[in-house]
Amino acid sequence: MSNDTARSSRSYRTRNTIGSTVRTVLRLVGDLLVVSLWVLFLTLLFLENTWPRWAFYTLLLGGVAVYVAVTAAWTGGRSGSESERERGTADGDGAENEN
Repeated sequence: MSNDTARSSRSYRTRNTIGSTVRTVLRLVGDLLVVSLWVLFLTLLFLENTWPRWAFYTLLLGGVAVYVAVTAAWTGGRSGSESERERGTADGDGAENEN
């Protein structure tokens, strides 16, 4: 009986890991697409006009910063290490750190 529990637990973790990996890859592909389209739009706009180069880079970096700020709110804006630090498990193994 305990072997069945271990097997189902392992199966659940595998599905969870695969699902998490797929979501991460899709998110990266989406981010790459959005940033690439932003670069393409700005490049075509600045090639059409004779605007200064510093304005191009300002809009490029500003647009990426706004995109990051907006999408961070969608995902909670936390990396794994930050949430582990808040729980007191910065070493990642789930054990409590002694302070």
